[in-house]
Amino acid sequence: ADLKQRKEVSNHGTVYVNQAPVRAAIHGRLLILDGIEKAERNVLPTLNNLLENRELPLDDGTILVSPEVYDRHNMGISVHPDFRVAAIGSLSQGESASLDPPLRSRFQARLVSSVDAGDMLVAASAVSQGTLEMASLKQMVESAGGIGDISVQSFQNAIRYIDMFQPSISPSAALKAHGIGINGGMIGVQDVKFPFDLNGITNSTSNANFVATKTTNTVRDLIVAGFQSGSRAVACVGPKGSYKSAIASETAKSMGAKMELFSLHPDMTARDLLMVRATDNESGDTSWRETPLTRAARKGTLVVLDGIDKIRTDTLTSLALVLEQGLVILPDGTRFYANDNFRCIALAHPPTNRSWITPEVRSMFHWIQVEPLPNAELRDVLMKLFPSLDGDILDNLLKLQKELDRVSVDSDAEKEALQLTMRKLKHICRRVERSPNELGRIINNTLLTSFLPDWDQGIIAKCLSKCGIHVPGEVKDEIAFDNGMVNELVKSCKRTASNPLLVPNPRFEENPGQARSELDILEAHSVGEKALLITGYQGVGKNKIVDHLLSKLNCEREYIQLHRDSTIQSLMMTPSVENGRIVYRDSPLVRAAKHGRILVLDEADKAPVEVVALLKGLIEDGQLSLPDGRVLCHDNTSDPNIIPIHPDFRIWTLTNPAGFPFHGNDLAREMADVFSCHQVPPMDMDSHRRILKSYGPEVNDDLIDKIVKIWDELRNAHKKGVIAYPFSLREAVAVVKHLNTFPNDGTKEAVENVVSFDRLDTSLAKRLDSIFSGHGIGLLDKKTTERSSGRDHGTISTPKTRASDPKHGKVDPDNTPHVGGNTWAGGTGGSDTAGLGGRGGPYRLDAGHPVHQISDEMKAQVSKEAQERAKKMAQDALKQKLDELNMGKLDWSRYTHLREQVDEQISQLKSYLRDLRKRSEERVWLKNQTSGELDENKIVDLLSGERDVFKRRGTPNDPNNSPLQTEPIVIRLVVDISASMYRFNGYDQRLERLLEATLMMMETLKDDTRFQLYIIGHNGSSAKIPLVNPTTNMDEKTQLQVLECMVANTQYTYAGDNTVDAISLVVDEAGKGDLVIIISDANLKRYEITVEDLHPLQTQKVHAHLIFIGSLGDEASELAKKIPNERAQVCFHSADLPLIIKQIVTNALRV
Repeated sequence: ADLKQRKEVSNHGTVYVNQAPVRAAIHGRLLILDGIEKAERNVLPTLNNLLENRELPLDDGTILVSPEVYDRHNMGISVHPDFRVAAIGSLSQGESASLDPPLRSRFQARLVSSVDAGDMLVAASAVSQGTLEMASLKQMVESAGGIGDISVQSFQNAIRYIDMFQPSISPSAALKAHGIGINGGMIGVQDVKFPFDLNGITNSTSNANFVATKTTNTVRDLIVAGFQSGSRAVACVGPKGSYKSAIASETAKSMGAKMELFSLHPDMTARDLLMVRATDNESGDTSWRETPLTRAARKGTLVVLDGIDKIRTDTLTSLALVLEQGLVILPDGTRFYANDNFRCIALAHPPTNRSWITPEVRSMFHWIQVEPLPNAELRDVLMKLFPSLDGDILDNLLKLQKELDRVSVDSDAEKEALQLTMRKLKHICRRVERSPNELGRIINNTLLTSFLPDWDQGIIAKCLSKCGIHVPGEVKDEIAFDNGMVNELVKSCKRTASNPLLVPNPRFEENPGQARSELDILEAHSVGEKALLITGYQGVGKNKIVDHLLSKLNCEREYIQLHRDSTIQSLMMTPSVENGRIVYRDSPLVRAAKHGRILVLDEADKAPVEVVALLKGLIEDGQLSLPDGRVLCHDNTSDPNIIPIHPDFRIWTLTNPAGFPFHGNDLAREMADVFSCHQVPPMDMDSHRRILKSYGPEVNDDLIDKIVKIWDELRNAHKKGVIAYPFSLREAVAVVKHLNTFPNDGTKEAVENVVSFDRLDTSLAKRLDSIFSGHGIGLLDKKTTERSSGRDHGTISTPKTRASDPKHGKVDPDNTPHVGGNTWAGGTGGSDTAGLGGRGGPYRLDAGHPVHQISDEMKAQVSKEAQERAKKMAQDALKQKLDELNMGKLDWSRYTHLREQVDEQISQLKSYLRDLRKRSEERVWLKNQTSGELDENKIVDLLSGERDVFKRRGTPNDPNNSPLQTEPIVIRLVVDISASMYRFNGYDQRLERLLEATLMMMETLKDDTRFQLYIIGHNGSSAKIPLVNPTTNMDEKTQLQVLECMVANTQYTYAGDNTVDAISLVVDEAGKGDLVIIISDANLKRYEITVEDLHPLQTQKVHAHLIFIGSLGDEASELAKKIPNERAQVCFHSADLPLIIKQIVTNALRV
């Protein structure tokens, strides 16, 4: 349809409108195919016969024929003899044109070479007004020549720019402003040497929510200077919360220009940027409706394109003619030159791994880098916006912002979660101005701390403490709750409902836990927060809390439940066809905005992020363009296309936390700073008890208490990461309701309704059984047995003989404990023989007895000659052991025993990785299909008879929706296989837990091609002992060989420590972005390990984590505290080691 004819409805019939190729062919014009390399596969071959034979059958039944055929038969439509086709495409160095051979063979190619330095200098001299010296021109030419893929037009624009505004900016800054900066640099505030001399702007502002500063004024001047130097479009690129939207609005006011906001989203096509299809309200004929961009170009106003980084690059480059030359070619065939006053400000986030700023995009805009405000200006802005705010509190808050900005973390998602953007600071200040004692709690709410990993929570807690910000401890039972404050706030915010049917009337049991959440939400609502993000696990009562509050406030509610198939269209309008006309009906969103109601967006995390993200313009900028051409905004005007937003309009959004086991999208990452954030925590025991009793009045109080305690233990198990599923109040209510209705079924039968989901996961079922059985409710017929946590400790030993003759020793068939001697193998606290706690023996040997330890002074009495003989025996024994392993002398029962201990962690980690794979392979909507579900955005095309008006779900394997292939994620596990691991295994089973953790990693990742696993050992003999690499066969036999190799090294290696060298080696060898986990039980004091020795952990190259196990005293804890960003932690209980490693891996893989 885009290449031949488009169907339209006119006078209740179908008409065909010729498209550009057909018009050019008939009228003998030049057809320019711009961006031929961007066309989708099998589209352009439609024109092959037209290019070759001047023939093309059209959809209306006619046919284009060559002039010769037409002269011969006088039939068809003649292609004009002057018809020509020119295609324009882009190539990069080292790249060949990837065109379909039948299409490519019909063109004659001409390569347009890059402009050399001499020609560039000539072009620069032609536009220069003489203010630049030739030396400066040559320098600019040399600088531009080193960038590559430079547009001559961009370079000439840079010359005009420097001519106009020298000495305010330097030549290099002028180049950066036009996309000719080294490493993609752009002009910024730091590049402005002197104030600009600008005409026609004013500093006055009528926006009470905006405070001008030196930085904002400079950014505004940079934008205006870009316009005055001849650019139609300026791009402001900066991180979240860097006042881009506010600056754009204030710039429009200072220029006296009317501004329209155009929020972009990923599904937009080139056509959607300029026009949308519609039908005439009277006749039902199809028509075209201008977008804000086209209206601005026609009327000469200013348009803000918010989110140019979100749309496809080839879609964005379709605007090149409009923004560079002012030529607007519309989908309906209309063309015009933009009004001379037309201006465009584009807003975007900086490029990340894959830059959206291609050479073509680079030449379309005047580029400005927008950075967050300096600390002093930010403080001044916040004090003016919130004059009642205590200055000391604000200083602490800004200090916290700086501390969090310094944090080095493992992923972009984690970094964004810890940032306090300007928007977040405003949300906090707005609340703290009224409740200064709640600063710590409000900060944690804003950062959604409760739903972050433990080490992120630790980072926040450390930063808060360092900044002198107190955070109240977790409340277990009774919650301090001020009913008087609630009643006062309810009274001040209460409304008069014009439609009582829209006021919720829920069943609600008053309880202190949910009352605290209600007060938190009510406080934010009372200080004027327009949008709330209310986050909590399933079943904690988010909907109940919201409906109860709205009932108290007598507020009318509009409700939308979002889901996978929610679209931007459905969020704003509901289209339908009536009598051949498309009729748009207001969605709950529009009704709420018009009538001042509260819109409740439920399950917002289930919808595509871009759907909810579209609300940013409505919340922050007070403007939203609707599909029917109307605009929601705060302007009070008589324009019928303007819908004034009621001052009482609010949005309350309900979501679950992001990440496994929840299947929703990470809405908080994209939108948290736009909302005032609130956490609904799991229920405290007293509140839990009250609610359960309300649902089960006939259930025994003791039984309800037992259920409450079980659920509290389940909550703690989830918090520690022991179980993945967050059992909530909803499941407990289900159990109590069952018991209340069917008391004869018994508790076990009622509980079965909520645990049957996990019955087939043996390890998880055992874990749940251990929790329930602890309260007298057995889930399994055979209870699991607890493994031993260690053995009894021995005492200080004094050897009975000198250490002079190292040997293995005799084997006692009765395995009797031997202490202090030099005869028996496996003894402790003695001399010469293989054992533990003694001196002079060749290697360690654990016979399972309490270990008696000799002093370091006695160890030092062993002669160097005896030490060398013992070391040689250990090396020989290690070689013999490794040879035995390679011959296959393996112990299957040993493997299965280790595997059983970490079955649960393996299962959870595999489930998490499966969830990541599902997300990456999740089906998406494929548009322009000939079958499937009707695409609501294509209703007009349907009326006109088009066929590709459907959409269907497609997987990433679909050839029309192929994802980009990503590099495997490299994980490097560096394990401590030193002598002390074997020596102290009897105390705390640290070696056992290390083996289990290593087995967990091998078993989890063995068949997953998305990961490459390296396992490296370190001990006193070497800082690098390769154990596993990505080519290692990970069957059970090999896994056991690796584990036994680790044990052998701990048993036969010489005493010593190479933790520091191991860290340096692995960081040096790792690639950028690798995840490195180092495990050590080093005696820090003995080996004099300091914070400075561990500085490689802080490198930005890799994501490094150090785990200390078996700490002696507080040495490791004190050292870990001094290492920033929670890069080091202490495993106090060796049983937690597999769990800690699992948490590190899952957190590092957050997307």
